[in-house]
Amino acid sequence: MKPRTEVVATFDDLEKAQAVKVKLEKAGIEANVKDESRMQKFWFLSKPHACEKVLVKESEYTRARQFLLEADQQDGILHGEVHCLQCGSPHIQYPQYTRKFLTTTFFGVIFYWMGLMDKLFYCRDCHCTWPVKELLREPTDILNWPKRHEGGVKQERG
Repeated sequence: MKPRTEVVATFDDLEKAQAVKVKLEKAGIEANVKDESRMQKFWFLSKPHACEKVLVKESEYTRARQFLLEADQQDGILHGEVHCLQCGSPHIQYPQYTRKFLTTTFFGVIFYWMGLMDKLFYCRDCHCTWPVKELLREPTDILNWPKRHEGGVKQERG
């Protein structure tokens, strides 16, 4: 029986997901990357987002997530991670349609094509949804000005 896996990080970019996988493996945590971009592009007819999933064994999830959060403090390994805006979870789907039932997915796609629904990010943990523009918005300071690094250079968008 194949061990159950859990998403420990989600990215738009395959290279970032691969870097996280390598980092986890160097720490002795077995990891894999699952690419959902083709399914999003062809079945949902959308630009892929949150399509690169870094998976670990379910029993290793807590250890792996804690390791990544600590590593992120040191080297920013999670820069560009797609996570829930409400709870911070990496368990994100885009678009929000279920992958379990073909009928539900089919009607969701039809409603999107007809303009009756928008494609949203969906958090599988807290069920929060939000539009793509919220995720891709430039980080701002308290006055809503774009944040800048030292020397006046803009931050890289994630």
